[in-house]
Amino acid sequence: MLSPSSTVASDLMPRLMLLHAMTERGHLSAAAEAVGVPQPTATRWLSALSRTVGVALTHRVGRRIELTRAGVALAESVGSAHTTLAMGVARAHEAADPGRGQVVFGFLRTMGASRAPELLRDYRATRPRVRLALVQAAHEELIEKLHDGTIDIAMSSVRESDVDIVATELFQEPFVLVVPADHRLARRESVRLYDCRDETFVGLSVGIALRRRVDELFGAARVRPRYGFETDEVETVRGLATAGVGIAVLPARHGGPLAGSAEVPIVPRHYRNIGLLVSTRRPLEPTAEGFRQRASEHSWTRSLRARRTSGRA
Repeated sequence: MLSPSSTVASDLMPRLMLLHAMTERGHLSAAAEAVGVPQPTATRWLSALSRTVGVALTHRVGRRIELTRAGVALAESVGSAHTTLAMGVARAHEAADPGRGQVVFGFLRTMGASRAPELLRDYRATRPRVRLALVQAAHEELIEKLHDGTIDIAMSSVRESDVDIVATELFQEPFVLVVPADHRLARRESVRLYDCRDETFVGLSVGIALRRRVDELFGAARVRPRYGFETDEVETVRGLATAGVGIAVLPARHGGPLAGSAEVPIVPRHYRNIGLLVSTRRPLEPTAEGFRQRASEHSWTRSLRARRTSGRA
């Protein structure tokens, strides 16, 4: 059952469109024909509309009914509203089309140098008309934005502790020890964290998801690291380790170590799993779902499946 306000709106809209049609058609009979009502009905509609608005919207000039200045002003506003509504309907159709619309894609800052651009380039090649909005943030912030609808999909760490999140794994990043190229451990084929217990470390600030993961690795190795410097940015940690301020435990850098540094595999091997994350609290729009499916088919995912099949991951 319609509410009183809905009934008023349903009665008002056809009359407003009649008013607008008069500005386009020039006289009442043509305007009535345009909106599909008899001229007597159109006359009654305009009279009722004038009473509703509280000012005269039409007046008689000879045998013609024309708009007053107030009627013209209201008709122009109706025209603007009609244009806005038409644009909204077009955008709604666009959003429902997987080949158009918009996707808001969030990713870790460490993904911004190469991983995210690779994924976006691959997607853009098949969906050039989709608008892409990008957000870089820490893992915790990406989770919040997924839940509140600020972003559609995120490329971030896959963590079992994240509530109401579904992840599709894309690739794995092995944890390595980042040291200057001339460090005593730089030429080792692998290293145990226990062998580094007397070193000074640089690392991420407490509370950051990746720092918690690194702390878990130290805990498993029964090592209490001595931090000389802590920061919020992964690449700052990598740069400080390269400069010799301390050594660092980080996921391996995509594209290889920074110049002047070495990345030594840590044993036993541990990985950070990176995937596409979506919130179960909000359904994905067709365009975003199309993005998720395309990204899930990227070569990283195929490589991950191959490693698991061979038993090496």
